[in-house]
Amino acid sequence: MLAIRLRRTGKKGQPSYRIVVTDERASVYGKYIEMIGHYNPQTKAVVLDSAKALDWMKKGAKPSNTVAKLMQKQKIEHKSIVIKKYRAVSKKELEAQKAAEEAKKAKEQAEKEAAKIAFEQQVEAEKAAQPSSEEKLHAAADEAIKEVKAEEQKAATEEKSTKEPEQTEETDKSVKEAETTPEPKKDSKEEK
Repeated sequence: MLAIRLRRTGKKGQPSYRIVVTDERASVYGKYIEMIGHYNPQTKAVVLDSAKALDWMKKGAKPSNTVAKLMQKQKIEHKSIVIKKYRAVSKKELEAQKAAEEAKKAKEQAEKEAAKIAFEQQVEAEKAAQPSSEEKLHAAADEAIKEVKAEEQKAATEEKSTKEPEQTEETDKSVKEAETTPEPKKDSKEEK
């Protein structure tokens, strides 16, 4: 962007300024595009080519605050001539601003604390509503133990029901064999 601003010249303690059109990003003491006037603050003399100034403002150049004041004194009017008014902030206004900021910070802090407390209460309520993880583990372990015992009992009853008839048949056969077979005679040699 282009800017119309002052460029300092003159001796030490006796400044004078050139009114120049330059790139906004360029150094204050760097090259400029065109010089459109000059200003001596000691004699208050302002020489400004208003036609060139208006031409550059139509092309998009914006005057600095000081140059805009000089143009206003020369009765040059354009929409890009805007004077920014700077004023010092009084002590009362500073204190009022600080108090407002502190009140805002205190309010935000209170809201954060209230939100934190509400969250903690919500978490505690959820914990109270649901059994703890230890209780869940104990309940799951009890259920697993009951299932295992039930399966063992079922298996044991099935084994008993299948084994009892076999055992009775075997015992019946062994009893019959024992009754039918004579006992061997004992030799006297074996006894000695």
